[in-house]
Amino acid sequence: MRYPIGFFGFVCGFTLIGARGILTKMPTGDWLIYLTAWFLFLRLTHVRIVSKKFLLNFLISLAVAAHMIFICTRQPTRGRYVRGTFQFDKLFRTQPKRIGGIGQLTLSNGETFPLYLHAPTKKDISLNDTECYHFAGYVKPLRNPFRSSQNFSFYLWSRSVRNHSTHARLTPLAQQPPTFLQRCRKSLFAALTVKDEHLSHVWRAILMGKKEALSKDQIQHFFYTGTMHLFAVSGLHVGVIGTFFFFLGRLLLLPKILRLLLTGCGVWLYAAVVGFGPSTLRATLMITFVLLAQLFSRPVSGQNVFFNTVGLTLFFNPFELWDVGFQLSYGTVASILCVGVPLSLRYVDPRQRFSSLKATVIVSFCASVISSLFSMRYWDLFSPWAFVANLLLIPFASFIVILGMLSWGIFLLFPLLLTLTEPLSSFCLRLLLKSVEVLENLPGAIFKIPVSSGVFALCLWMFAIVIGKTERRKAVATKEQ
Repeated sequence: MRYPIGFFGFVCGFTLIGARGILTKMPTGDWLIYLTAWFLFLRLTHVRIVSKKFLLNFLISLAVAAHMIFICTRQPTRGRYVRGTFQFDKLFRTQPKRIGGIGQLTLSNGETFPLYLHAPTKKDISLNDTECYHFAGYVKPLRNPFRSSQNFSFYLWSRSVRNHSTHARLTPLAQQPPTFLQRCRKSLFAALTVKDEHLSHVWRAILMGKKEALSKDQIQHFFYTGTMHLFAVSGLHVGVIGTFFFFLGRLLLLPKILRLLLTGCGVWLYAAVVGFGPSTLRATLMITFVLLAQLFSRPVSGQNVFFNTVGLTLFFNPFELWDVGFQLSYGTVASILCVGVPLSLRYVDPRQRFSSLKATVIVSFCASVISSLFSMRYWDLFSPWAFVANLLLIPFASFIVILGMLSWGIFLLFPLLLTLTEPLSSFCLRLLLKSVEVLENLPGAIFKIPVSSGVFALCLWMFAIVIGKTERRKAVATKEQ
């Protein structure tokens, strides 16, 4: 089998896990599982270890792993008291009366660095991610994430935020002229507004990933039904944007190059407006690879595009591999592309009735199995109704996303007409909330099932072996043809 270049992401992930094992002195039993998974994956895929592509990808993966080890083992810098200008990139509520945020701190000498801020919410300060603040506080480096069991530490390190502040003081700056992205963000924020403020918060959470304004009950409803991923801007949102710009280019009779360029620019603009979260970055990079393949008239392989995206993400930030959002997003898509789609092609005859529905059920079931595994590992929760919830609510959420994009376009072109779509938007959002609430109250909706790290690792290795076996079958079928 010729080594697929798209599996660089897979090789990089395996190598980084081994590097973390060295840093944390992984037990002998875990090392045996790790080496067995390596051997079985290489054996099942018939990878030629002496091939140039494999050696090149493995050497690049080793360089990424060495960089991660260097960051974790070097001596941290001392804390210091600094003053400067701070602007939020991401907000999230950490305690009832405190808000955490990730942003950029700029000092008077021009030095800039990412910072995690943990500040109290005061009545005279309205924390907003589009405004600037005077910052004064004590800044110190975050500790090595692999010496902590808290996922939040992984979350910060995965985004290269290696400083945090204590006893910080924020004072709002005078109103600054908004940038182009800030104007786009404000216009999208204004377009996703209905009379009911709670519904507006839900709509913005779905379209923009802004979950900090949701109530505790709303978050609980979605969390316990396994539908929290609806608030992660992912392939659903990016796909709608890409499809819109692609057909807009066709409507304008643009040449192929300009049509693909328009689609790529529209997708990257939307990703910049909502922020480059793990799922947003994955979907944007995957669509970019597909557009490049179409531009150069190359065949598109879903697995190669996916693993190229994984490898590129880990190359620039190896700590992303331990971000819970990264694992959920990429694990679910891997189960869809490498297990769900091949199973649907194998067992579903397109000539039969309801073949599309059967294929959708198989793909949705594979995605739900992986997401349930992560839910049991990190939150000790298992929802038997998560499969049904996703099967029913994802198509409905797709309509809400399309409705939101339509409202944004109407707001930019004809703001007065936005009131015409408000009743439909409110009805859809209320129906979504009611559906989630009903699913949560069904009998046996939630079970407490913790999964140990060893069992979790074993399940992931078995999943990797299944992917390798799937690739082997594909290679044999291609060779026979």
